[in-house]
Amino acid sequence: MGQQKYSSQRTRTQHTYEFFKERQNDPAWRDDFLRIQAIRRRNRLFKIGLSFLLLLAIFIIFKVNQTSITALIGHKTNQTANQLNNNSATTASSTTANNQQASTSTVITNYARYRAYSGNYENSTGSYSLNFAAGTLTTKQQLFHFDKVILHPDGSLIINVHENSDYTGGQTLYLSILFAPANKKIQRNWQTNAPITDSSDTAINRFSLAKSSDGGKTFNMAPAYAAFEQNSTTIFNEN
Repeated sequence: MGQQKYSSQRTRTQHTYEFFKERQNDPAWRDDFLRIQAIRRRNRLFKIGLSFLLLLAIFIIFKVNQTSITALIGHKTNQTANQLNNNSATTASSTTANNQQASTSTVITNYARYRAYSGNYENSTGSYSLNFAAGTLTTKQQLFHFDKVILHPDGSLIINVHENSDYTGGQTLYLSILFAPANKKIQRNWQTNAPITDSSDTAINRFSLAKSSDGGKTFNMAPAYAAFEQNSTTIFNEN
């Protein structure tokens, strides 16, 4: 690329800067040299300013992009964290729900579904006939009717019954049957939620009785659970 040339106001011809510089001390060319020198200085400052503005623009664009990328990464990170938290919360909720469901007792309205547990039972003081299909408990002198059947998570049943006859002097007698099917071990006192040690024979169906002192509103289940701990339950009679 050739050297840039500048017009001389004296001769109206164009020359290089070196041409004017060599004649800077010549009074005839002095004004041209000073003018050309000022032009070159102004152009140099313009280029420096333009370069600075270009660098500033590049820097601003870089910072804006960096901020956008950082914000995007932060947004994605927050989305991922929130998703993980939501998944954890969902899993925890599901686990809690499953645990609650597993530890919740259920009221049974269709007694007949447990008809396989019907039969004769006996203990050291007497015998009983349990009929799930009819919803009755029969002793030698009394007939009780099912009021409510509750299934506990360990497979045990609570069967609340009542009897009203001349034998009780016209007063209604309320009992609660704590029933454990064969191969089911009672794990807790479901009235107090305290764990117990079931020492009864789990190979057979067995039950124990609890009484109510407030007309069937509540039952004292402690002796019934104690019978399972002490292996003194009423057991199924195969004969």
